[in-house]
Amino acid sequence: MIFYNEPCLSRHGSQNTFMEFSNDERLILDLLKKYAFGVIQSPKHKLKYHSVEPGLAYSNTLWDWDSYWAVVALNDTVELLKGDDDFDYDYHRKLVNDGAKGNVLNFLDYQEEDGFVPIMLRADVENDDYCLRPNVLNAHKPFLCKSALLASNLNGDSCWVDVSKLCKLMDYYRENQFDENSGLYFWRSDVMIGVDNNPTVFGRPQDSSADIYLNSYMVSEYDALINLCKQNGVSYEKYARQREELVKNINDIMWDERENLFFSQDILVKTNQTEIFNKGLGAFWKTLPIKIEFWCSYLPLTCGIVERGRAELLIKRLKRGQILCNYGVRTLSKDERQYSLTPSGNPSNWLGAVWTIANYEIYSGLVKYGKYQDADDIYQKTVKMLADSIKKDGSMSESYNPDTGEGILHKMFFSWNVLVATMIKDKKSR
Repeated sequence: MIFYNEPCLSRHGSQNTFMEFSNDERLILDLLKKYAFGVIQSPKHKLKYHSVEPGLAYSNTLWDWDSYWAVVALNDTVELLKGDDDFDYDYHRKLVNDGAKGNVLNFLDYQEEDGFVPIMLRADVENDDYCLRPNVLNAHKPFLCKSALLASNLNGDSCWVDVSKLCKLMDYYRENQFDENSGLYFWRSDVMIGVDNNPTVFGRPQDSSADIYLNSYMVSEYDALINLCKQNGVSYEKYARQREELVKNINDIMWDERENLFFSQDILVKTNQTEIFNKGLGAFWKTLPIKIEFWCSYLPLTCGIVERGRAELLIKRLKRGQILCNYGVRTLSKDERQYSLTPSGNPSNWLGAVWTIANYEIYSGLVKYGKYQDADDIYQKTVKMLADSIKKDGSMSESYNPDTGEGILHKMFFSWNVLVATMIKDKKSR
């Protein structure tokens, strides 16, 4: 329960907002207070601005969606810790604001002429072919406009960001990662796609996978760009039309009526004609569904683009299937043939392990559609998972075993693990 404008009665003697925290919540917040802000780095090497690293295992790197979620979470952590006597609120507030703005400016420093922006940057490597084409074909995942909007909101203005560069990135996506036939966005390759070994993309041919993850987040990226365009007097009508068309195509093409689920799509559909054969009825379907259930199958809920009746069916599917588990959300349904909990780095394993980002996003989707009891179940499981990890290891891991809650690889991993603070803040505010 949260009470505003009351003197704090917590053990830290705050004079600000009063929040009651459980022992596990307090344990998590104390760890975040001690270590989490260390991921915000001062300008160094080729990164001229502050930047946010995922954690100790990924030092000297700036990643696209990792840095966005870290800023979201650290912002809420600052507000939750505001009442602690031993927490310098003003210092940490500025640190997060600088990191938010710096992430965007660092990435835009490396935007290429055609609009391409890298997925990640290694601070201490000049002329880093590892991050650039042709080694990486995919552009910066659809989180740069959201990062710019977030930083603008935190810093009180958006004058510092060149919105035309963000428009140029979105135009690059339209030109290079958009399938005109289906009206969906696709990955050029399976390298650095975020959900590293998502089997609807990983191991598949280049330019073949219209991923539900990519298309869902493109909608929210359009939302952020349109907002920034409005703030800066930049024409946005083209992007508004593209956004509405994409929402329609996600719902028309990626939704499966029989399964009551959203699926990624194979876009390599064409009629191979010869002089004699295949001259009649050709392949008139635009895609083939890749019928694999993973946590991103539910992202249209989080993005708020599912009509109410269909959302009810989708949530029923979530609850009756095998993607929910003892510690929240499996990243891949347990009944899929690719399911595996084998520890793996590069690619990290998203084939069933619990990642806090998946818990958070499904939680957020349930809250958005008013399913508070179901959301709170994921909330409680997330808090327990991370608190137990701290009690045992003194840190948090990159991912977790869905049956035992044991950490899998990379201790002292913060990044989107810190989103537990966002969940705490949201839960206390309801």
